[in-house]
Amino acid sequence: MSAHHAPDWVPHREGHGIKNDGVLATWLGLISFTFFIGTFIAANVYLRMWSPNNFTVDFAQNADLPAITTIVLIVAGFITVIAGSFHRQGAWKKFQVMMGLAALAFIAYAVLLLKLMGYTHSLGAAAWTTHMGIYVFQFGLVLVNLFMIAKIGILFSDRNQKSLNNWVPAAMSVFLYTVILGIIVLLVTDMISVGEFTEWCGKRIGVLEK
Repeated sequence: MSAHHAPDWVPHREGHGIKNDGVLATWLGLISFTFFIGTFIAANVYLRMWSPNNFTVDFAQNADLPAITTIVLIVAGFITVIAGSFHRQGAWKKFQVMMGLAALAFIAYAVLLLKLMGYTHSLGAAAWTTHMGIYVFQFGLVLVNLFMIAKIGILFSDRNQKSLNNWVPAAMSVFLYTVILGIIVLLVTDMISVGEFTEWCGKRIGVLEK
């Protein structure tokens, strides 16, 4: 068989194949991404600890905006979990509807992130330093989510079930990661004070030392 007629999915050995390798590669990429955004989150905590008067950001009348943004993200993640369930059941029409709703939810999340970035920019250099880099990374990640949803839509319209079955698990990994990261960012940068965070870290270190 020529290379031009290669099958969509060729197993390497029993229980392994493009789907498994794709999920592994996806999580390796997400782990690398974590190191990048983790640096900005750590810098946020350090700067607020080092000089709280200068680097503690007050969102004032938009104080609820980070939480609302994260709630929309959680809703988007919940929809994708339902969509993944329909995919496993082979309920294709329901899967298509839920992925459409997920796309709308992620678009709403992206719009709220842009609003959050715009307001953060208006707060001055301190807010840019502590929060803007984190929000930029999150916005880049939501664009990846939307790309993956678009890819799923293309595969679905082409009735390419084998490629769809390989693509969906990797996409679900990214959706799940995006939601978990959004919750962590909200807790660490906007809800938990530096004192509470360091106290929590100290307790965890104490448990590990024992």
